[in-house]
Amino acid sequence: MLNQGDLEQDIRTLADDEAVRALTALAEEHGLLPAARQLSEGGDELRAEVAAVELERYVGADQPEFSDGELARRLLEYAAALREDLADTVGEAVAYACSPMERLDPVTLPVAALAVTLLQTEVVLKRDPRGRWSLTIHKRALRDSSLGRVLTALLSQITSGK
Repeated sequence: MLNQGDLEQDIRTLADDEAVRALTALAEEHGLLPAARQLSEGGDELRAEVAAVELERYVGADQPEFSDGELARRLLEYAAALREDLADTVGEAVAYACSPMERLDPVTLPVAALAVTLLQTEVVLKRDPRGRWSLTIHKRALRDSSLGRVLTALLSQITSGK
């Protein structure tokens, strides 16, 4: 088992594709892939609804769009900081993602869908009977701003950096 500092360093050194693979493995381990798949099916509609909301106070106007890999790394760091048992699972997912690619990764889902699914206690996403989406973000206070970094990257990706 890695200590927290070593795990954070391992996460930061992941290539973008490795970070996405680790995040997918983490979601799969927690049985969240079906929910992420369902969420990704409404991705264009969700992006349009989020674009209609005033998000300037959360995402700077000059902020670049975060890559899938950067969002995945930030989410892995956040998950590892939440609980020790979750940190162990993150460590296993990182090791899996870095292992030789002698396997088939059958799941390809948008990282934003994986992020919202993993943050389901932090992000509430609802669709009303008319098909309109609403997004509510509950931010918990943390000593380090890992959740803030995750939400900044998530909002940047959903809004394409706008």
